[in-house]
Amino acid sequence: MKIYKISALILSLFFVFVACETEESLEITTPKATFRLLDPAISNINLNYNFPDNEAFSIVWNDQLTDGSGGYMVELSPDPLFESPMVIGTSTTDRFSMTVAEFNNTVLNAGADAFEPFAVFMRVTSGSEISNSVSFSVSSYSEAPPMILTPDSTFELILLETTPNDEAINITWEDPDFGDNSSVDVVYEVQFVENGGDFASAVSESVEGTSYSKTHEEFNEVVLNAGLAAEEAGALDFRIKATIEMEGGNMERFSQATTITVTPYSVELAPVLYVVGAGAADAGWSWDTPIELPLQGTKYSGNINLVNDAFRFFEINGDWGSGLNYPYYQSVGYTIDSNLVNAMDGDSNFQFVGTPGEYFIEVDTDAKTITLGPPVVGPNCNFDQLWLVGAAIVDAGWSWDTPVALPCTGNGTYSGNVEFTNDAFRFFSVNNDWGSGTNYPTYEGNGYTIDSNFVNAMDGDSNFQFVGTPGTYFLTVDDIAKTITLGPEQLQCEYEQLWLVGAGVVDAGWSWDTPVALPCTGAGVYSGDVALTNDAFRFFTINSDWASGINYPTYEGNGYTIDSDLTNAMDGDSNFFFNGTPGTYTVTVDTGNLTITVE
Repeated sequence: MKIYKISALILSLFFVFVACETEESLEITTPKATFRLLDPAISNINLNYNFPDNEAFSIVWNDQLTDGSGGYMVELSPDPLFESPMVIGTSTTDRFSMTVAEFNNTVLNAGADAFEPFAVFMRVTSGSEISNSVSFSVSSYSEAPPMILTPDSTFELILLETTPNDEAINITWEDPDFGDNSSVDVVYEVQFVENGGDFASAVSESVEGTSYSKTHEEFNEVVLNAGLAAEEAGALDFRIKATIEMEGGNMERFSQATTITVTPYSVELAPVLYVVGAGAADAGWSWDTPIELPLQGTKYSGNINLVNDAFRFFEINGDWGSGLNYPYYQSVGYTIDSNLVNAMDGDSNFQFVGTPGEYFIEVDTDAKTITLGPPVVGPNCNFDQLWLVGAAIVDAGWSWDTPVALPCTGNGTYSGNVEFTNDAFRFFSVNNDWGSGTNYPTYEGNGYTIDSNFVNAMDGDSNFQFVGTPGTYFLTVDDIAKTITLGPEQLQCEYEQLWLVGAGVVDAGWSWDTPVALPCTGAGVYSGDVALTNDAFRFFTINSDWASGINYPTYEGNGYTIDSDLTNAMDGDSNFFFNGTPGTYTVTVDTGNLTITVE
């Protein structure tokens, strides 16, 4: 037992000795204090302008070097060396955050281009202590609106009809938040409105790039559409609209408006063009008997007796200042008949250099031509007839099998009886050509007063809709007065049709088997297509009745002016003889104007 106690004592002394030796060799160290930004949870930030008050980012740090009593400053730099850092905020705690709007403005001020990835570095300072840095890739959005560079509010412009293709205005602007190499598609519009007007109803012109240029002719249309009055200096406001199409909704920015002064010219056509001058034999240099050329659609036309002298066109009767001379038409791009030249007489009038005589003169303001042709006998219209097709036209329907013709019955006037029902229809200028149709808004837009029995069908094609009591009406389209009217059905002619029989009428011959009908198409007017050859024929008022015939001398004796292609056959019955080029012609017998024409 004593042996065990002695052994235990010796073992205890050994452990005490070893323990003391170990304590002398063990060195205990404390970690070094740091001031460190913790790694952020995200490194890519896409700023969304739809949520400006949301938190854009948050950074957190651990400060073991200071007690934080001096506060912290947060710095941002576009480079990792912080050569030119900017202080973006302060904190009295161990964290810092910014809203989307705040951070967007900060990033743009640091040099970022809107919508382009931009690297930023952040760090925190407290006194002389500086933390490590963290970085983000940030895509910002644009805040600054476009800025107009030219023109400014001192700009004054007089638009000239005589220089239609010259540049009238050049508007330039810059978009500050976008760099030259920006990959963002920005859609720009220049918006125009009369000074003080609402830009919500402005005239908008789409533009590629950051400049807008228009000629006198182009800008004149814009200015008139914006509300300025022709021939008057007016104040015009304009601004730039910039749109970026985004999935979350389009982003729109607007420049400040700039006000300029513009005088547009009138594009409204005068209802009549007057011809005065010694070259117009029936007028002379006097306002007593000017030659009148009424407007039909976009054309002025009429017969005129010309001699080799000078004349001029005028827009206002009795007003010498409203004259339009040869250089005027030349400057606005007209092609002028070779028989008309510049008189070089000081006023640069027109000079007629052709063979004196009667001509049909036409001034086409759409095609920009002035032409001379043979005189027109009888009614003068832009077309021989208009055609009516549609479900509202009982005898037609939506087919070209039986279109209803509305013949020219006077200067610029088409008229005739038409049976209507409550449905849609349209006017056409060319038979069997859908592309020649003219709908309700076209007539309305050209200033026509339209009978209340017609409305816009609102059927996709904006046809005419007849809304009156179904029945037969006398329809008149007047291209000079610009009216479309309905009246009671008229007994138009003494007979429903005239009949043509004779060897000169190809489809008839001297037989009653296949006489050719010339139907009544207007008040006292019989008209239709007839195939003619060089032989004799006669008009008849009753089918199969030889005694109802009317020969050449009868019409001549009643004062009719007869087409030069028709002569007295001198064949015993004094029939008509066709001496023109064989073919199909429109033959018209006008018992009101006493004319027989072949066209």
